[in-house]
Formats: sequence, C-alpha cells, structure tokens
Amino acid sequence: MLCIILGFCSIFHKVHHLSTNPSPWAAFAFHPLEAVVEAGIILVLALIMPVHAYSIALFLLFMMIYNVYGHLGYELYPRRFTKTWLGRWINTSVNHNQHHQFFKGNYGLYFLWWDRWMGTIRIDYEQAFEEIKTRKR
Repeated sequence: MLCIILGFCSIFHKVHHLSTNPSPWAAFAFHPLEAVVEAGIILVLALIMPVHAYSIALFLLFMMIYNVYGHLGYELYPRRFTKTWLGRWINTSVNHNQHHQFFKGNYGLYFLWWDRWMGTIRIDYEQAFEEIKTRKR
C-alpha cells in the first residue's frame, strides 16, 4: 500500500519538477493532489500527538518561507557556509537548484543529513555553492 501511495506522490511531484531552473513561484507550482497528501501528513501528525494550533501555523509559515528560499535562484547564505559545521547540515538554494537541474541527488528539504548519510548529495554541490558566492555582482 505504501508503495502505491509513494508511486502516486512521485507522479504528483513531477508537476513541480517541470521547473528545471526554479524561481520563487516554483515553490507554489505543484499538483493539487500533492497538496492534499502534504496536508494529510499534517493532519495525521495532529491526530497522533497533541500539537497546538499556533505550532502548526508557525511550522507552515516557516515551511512556506524556506520553500520560497529553496527555489529562489539566489543564495542568501554567506560564502564558505557549506564549510561550517552548521552549513554541512542545512539545505541551501544552490543545493535545491541542483536537485531541479539534474533530477538526481540533493533530496533534502530542510536538512542535508540524509543526503550525506546515504551518499545522494551531489559531489559538485560545495564547489557550485562557492562558485556562485564568489561571482562578481
């Protein structure tokens, strides 16, 4: 059953990946059924454990802001951020842009630990980040 659900989710998510060079609007470009699935996850979470409505609202606000940042096409974190302890584990706009550009690797949404642990982070990610941050404006 889970495989069927995940199969449908990947079909729904394909609509979002039609943006190969994302802009902030790509954060809101998704299949309506993908929105239903994602909202369902929050509903299940709220039914499993007590969560205050303000906590859910704050999470949704954070999710929206970070999703727009991930699709911004502009990097906000400082140069050498990926070399810091924190920067090794936090997702960046460059990372997510590579995910849209190459379709393989860089699957993390907020954090990079699964990509690092599973070896799915692109080997050229840190180099691409530094290259973008050293460009002349």
